Amino acid sequence: MSPGVLSACGLPVRDATDQDPFAIGKEIEGRRLALAKWIADKKNPLSTRSFVNRIWQHHFGTGIVGTANNFGAKGDQPSHPELLDWLTKQFLANGGRSKPLHRLIVMSQAYRRSSRHPDTQLVRTVDPTGQLLASFRPRRLTAEELRDAILLVTGELNPEMGGVPIMPEINLEVALEPRMIQFSIAPAYQPSRTPQERNRRSIYAYRVRGQADPFMEVMNLPNPNESCEVRDVAAVSPQAFTLMNSDVMTDRSIAFAQRLQAQHSATAPQITNAFELAYGRRPRSQELKSLSDYVEDMVRYHRQHKPEATVYPTSVTRSLVEEFTGEAFTFDEILPVFEDYVPDTKSASVSAEVRALADLAMLLFNSNEFVYVY
Repeated sequence: MSPGVLSACGLPVRDATDQDPFAIGKEIEGRRLALAKWIADKKNPLSTRSFVNRIWQHHFGTGIVGTANNFGAKGDQPSHPELLDWLTKQFLANGGRSKPLHRLIVMSQAYRRSSRHPDTQLVRTVDPTGQLLASFRPRRLTAEELRDAILLVTGELNPEMGGVPIMPEINLEVALEPRMIQFSIAPAYQPSRTPQERNRRSIYAYRVRGQADPFMEVMNLPNPNESCEVRDVAAVSPQAFTLMNSDVMTDRSIAFAQRLQAQHSATAPQITNAFELAYGRRPRSQELKSLSDYVEDMVRYHRQHKPEATVYPTSVTRSLVEEFTGEAFTFDEILPVFEDYVPDTKSASVSAEVRALADLAMLLFNSNEFVYVY
């Protein structure tokens, strides 16, 4: 039985026979290579346009073709077909490299337009869906972008490229909860030992099947086991709770506060520096006054309230039932990474002034100006 044909685009398979130029050979050897060559062939108009459309969708929230997984008859028609063709030609002219394509898009007038059109009523009437790109439609940072942006602002981001996957620190309760796998218990999640390892970009984060990172999951990180046509951008209450109350955000806020305190000793310059790092602008006079008063209030509060120290366990007790006898038993799972673990700086180990600045950092991280691209 023939394994099938690749005639959808009218592009012959390399090294195919003259009798049927679109058929993949019956021999097992070389079939995957033939498929890969067909997909990556410069003459294939489908794969290159699909890739370019995905890049456009990443920057604008919506692709030129709205159905990124379906370029067929049942999919959406491109809103700007000539633009898609031109971008594809530019992509191929640059050797199929994505960086020049990203640069071309983000330097375009369409991308650099303000999200506030001078005639909002006209936009609502003529371009209610934003397809004509009269103004930039704000989009929320993806889960990976948000994590990496926070690490960059705090000064913790490790830009090292390549290498083995890393294990970011996640909620400790989730990390240690039992997970069943093949009628047994899977090993507990253990983060990478040092902050430098843990704070690499999210693209290098290891994904544990069946145990999602709570921070990334609540910010709509797609399921890696399924094809994702368009990312979910749902706004739900747990996102606000996570950004305000999670251990991850507390640690990042402490790190940001330490960075600000190391560069300036007075409150006003610290706030100004925080705005420059987080927003790319200086605070307005009213913002500076209000936040200065807020930091002073939080200093007084933290001088009266001391947080508890965080203790990392070196083992966890597991309970199981013997498969054949039904007898219950327990055992201790050793967590070797926590024996010489280098934790992030915690609230209990810093001064009241740093904790007050951390509260300021938390406010900035939770603002729409930080979380959204305008």
